[in-house]
Amino acid sequence: MGCTVLLLPLVISLLPGCLPDDTVDITTLSKIQNYIHYSYEKGEQFAVAINVPKEQCKDGYDESSFLKDDKGEDVKPVIGKNNNNIYNGKELIAAGTTKDGHSEFLLMADNGGISALESLLKKREAGCVIFYTLLSPCIDGCLQNENILSGLEKLKEFTGIKAFVYTHIYDEDKNKNYLQNELMKIADYVPLYRCGPRVGNTCVQCGSPGIDSSNFFPQLCFH
Repeated sequence: MGCTVLLLPLVISLLPGCLPDDTVDITTLSKIQNYIHYSYEKGEQFAVAINVPKEQCKDGYDESSFLKDDKGEDVKPVIGKNNNNIYNGKELIAAGTTKDGHSEFLLMADNGGISALESLLKKREAGCVIFYTLLSPCIDGCLQNENILSGLEKLKEFTGIKAFVYTHIYDEDKNKNYLQNELMKIADYVPLYRCGPRVGNTCVQCGSPGIDSSNFFPQLCFH
């Protein structure tokens, strides 16, 4: 049986098994975000990136075997508040709130060598990489930083499934009228999603490279 595509306002729904091979299943993404949040959450901000077999981002997700070599009790002590430590695990890297507040920067910064994110990407070339941050990257700092842009470029080059996910808007950015335009810069590199309570404890896609953002959910993604 071939793919059936249903076109609805602002939504493209594909029957199971018809998702493009390089696209995360959005229901599974919600489960993954929920797992990450409750397993690794540390303070008011943290970020993680995972590189898992791609079937775990499709119908093959199984919580009982997901990230079991990177347990929360091993990760949380490393990424305590106000330190610059990075947890480097088998399938996961993580950073908490730093002295400057930018956990995304820690994971993407190369510091003259290879970044934690780049090392993670090399561990499984055709897997599923999800970069998750509790708070959206600050638009007047993080998204202007060369290390963040370089990290996004590395994500773009990754040949497997990839996604950039956030849950809350960074407080200082909430009332900025250029918030949407700035966060959409991420979607120029990699599919961008928001997951969590603001969107009904599920996930919505906010943008994707080469696709008009009006096809997605600006009222849910950027407010």
